[in-house]
Formats: sequence, C-alpha cells, structure tokens
Amino acid sequence: MAKSQQNKTGLFKLGYVKNISEHLNKLRELLEGTGIEPTNNNVNQWVEDATVEYLNKYGYSQDSDGTAISEASAMYKRFKITYKTSTGQDIYGWFNSVKPRRFEGITWGTLKDFKRELQAKNMFRIGDFCFEEWSDGLNFLDDIAINTIPESWKYRNKPSTINHPILKSYLENIFERLKKETEDGESNKIIYSKDGKYMMFNTNLLDKFFHEILVIAEVKVIEDEKSYLNPFRARSISDRVKLNFDKESIPIQPKFFENVNDVIFQTSWVIDKDFDTFTHIIEERQDRFPDEYKGLNTDSLARKLDDAIDFAVAIAQRNYKFIVPMYRPQTNMIQLLMPIYLNGAYSKRPDFALILTPDDEHEMYIPETILPLDAVYQNARLIAKPDESWLNPDTIL
Repeated sequence: MAKSQQNKTGLFKLGYVKNISEHLNKLRELLEGTGIEPTNNNVNQWVEDATVEYLNKYGYSQDSDGTAISEASAMYKRFKITYKTSTGQDIYGWFNSVKPRRFEGITWGTLKDFKRELQAKNMFRIGDFCFEEWSDGLNFLDDIAINTIPESWKYRNKPSTINHPILKSYLENIFERLKKETEDGESNKIIYSKDGKYMMFNTNLLDKFFHEILVIAEVKVIEDEKSYLNPFRARSISDRVKLNFDKESIPIQPKFFENVNDVIFQTSWVIDKDFDTFTHIIEERQDRFPDEYKGLNTDSLARKLDDAIDFAVAIAQRNYKFIVPMYRPQTNMIQLLMPIYLNGAYSKRPDFALILTPDDEHEMYIPETILPLDAVYQNARLIAKPDESWLNPDTIL
C-alpha cells in the first residue's frame, strides 16, 4: 500500500475519492427500493469489513500463468458490500489505477456494470464476444470476410474504424437470434465442449467451398456470469475434437421464418396509411428526408409519401423481390423494407426505406417509421444477402 494511504481508513485507504459528493447518490440509486439509506460512515465500515480483490486490466485475480495479482500490479481494487439491489444483485465498489500505485474512484455498480467498464476500456467487442486486443478482433473479422463467399461487408463511402462494420453487426445479431432460439427450447443452436471450456455457433455463412463457417470461443464464468473470449473460425473437425467437442455435433444455423410468405410482400394486403402514422413520419422524422424536401409543408410531403408508397406497390406487383424482408432483433420479428422514391422516378438509390410491420390477422401492413438505408441494410442482411440494386452497400452511401 502507498505510504500516503497507510494510516487511512474506509474508502480512503483504497484510493483517492475524487467524486466524494456524488458517489453516495449512485450507491443510493443501486439500493433504491431496499429501504437502506447509506451514509459515508456506513460505507467506510463496509470497506473495513470487506475482502478487497486485486484485479488486472481484464478483471481477473490471476494472470494467465496462475500468478495472483498483487496490490502493486493491480489495475483495479474491488470489494463487495453486504447489501444487494432490490432485484437481488450483488453491489460492488471499485477503484481504477490511473498510474502505478495510484487509485482513483469510486465507482459503484453490479458485476455486469464492472464487466461493461472493462470491455469498454480494454477489449474489442463483437456483441457478447470479447477480444483482449483490438488487433485480434480486427483480424478475426478479416479472416471471416476473406474466407466467406465474397460480398461487401462495408459501405464504400462511409468511413469506419472497423474494417468490416456490416459483418460485425451481422455476427452480433446472428448470435442474438441463436440465443433467442435457445431460450425458446431449440437444441444445438449453441454447442458447448464436453468440459464446458469452449462454445461453438453457426454463422449462417458459407466459405468458398460451400462449407458452413463455424465460430468457436473460450467460455469464462465469473460470479455465475458467462463471458465469451477470443472467438476464431473453426477450420476442421480435428480442431473441434481437440477442443473436446463431439465430432458429430454441428451447431444448427438460425431460422428466421416458418413460412416463405412471411418474407414476401403480399400485394393484396392493405397498407394502413393512417393519420397518426403519417404525422409521426412527416413531422417527427423530417430530418431523415432529403434536404430538398425539408422546406415543404406537411400536406405536400404527405402527398409525396402517399404517391411513393403506391409507386412501390406497383413495382412489387411486378417484382416480388423489390420489397425486402428484414429481421429486427430488438422485437424478434420479421418486417419489410419498402424503398421510397419521393420524386417518383426509379433509380438505384431511394431516399429512405419505409418499415412495414405485417398484421397477419387483418391482412394489412402497418407503417412504423422511416430509416436511412445503411441502418436497415444490416438487419436485412441477417435473413439473406439482398439482391435488389437499391439495397446494395456499394451504392446506398
């Protein structure tokens, strides 16, 4: 312990409390509904009674070789208080090391909050999957992109710090779908090795030889919370067997619909162009309209949008692929993307997409909102690679 802290007690023996006027408010938020109103004296006593953990930058109490993290080498000091949140989650406090042997804080939160902070600071993330080094994450995306059937995984004219942003989003949402199917009782969607140290899932992508691309990741369990680390492409059956997977077990790709009609626009159905929908789209989403239309009054925009919907339906009656299905992970449902051309002239790039939610019972579509094309392409790509020219990452931006 640093000399300046040797004679201090409570929080102050762990580090410098720079947010002393705020930290109690955060702790009280976590304890809301429990009837506990902590004071600084309470907190200091909790620290005196607690066991302090010394953790490295990844939140582990041991290095990879099994060596225990010492106070001198720790990046975090963490402790657990006696009380829990109203939902039964343990509450932790932790200090960060801002320079060798100098700790600042304090931050309060659940174990999930702590893990989120670690991931945001130290790790490259693809949804639930973490890489200890950013370069490893970027290399993983490169490896998948190079080895799958060629397609564009980035927008040509939209810069990104990620080398394949569409692929990153795709993998995140594919895994969300697999988790949902597993929760619903589907088997073999996410497979674990016999010793539980690794997991494997099917990306629903094919390599250049039309073999399924499977991904394996390490499984870490900390305080009953699972983390998936350092995923990589499974190259062979022998690789899987070496990691203790059953050679006969192959994870099943996600399934997004039961009936093909769910992903095809039904031209006989009605589109409900009700007043509230148009009000939302035109008045609340006018920032998503092209600049040349933002100065028009609401009535003029409503007529243009109404005409554009009719125009899209007319094309869809002659080309069933024109209106594209998408899977929305947040609601676990299939919606349709209708391209909107406000000027009435067909071109490769529409002004935006209108999101339609199917109402099977009444055989109608409910317009929900409008979105820019880059925002909807990533969800559309989950079901299949769109082959309509209007929804192409090389042309939509």
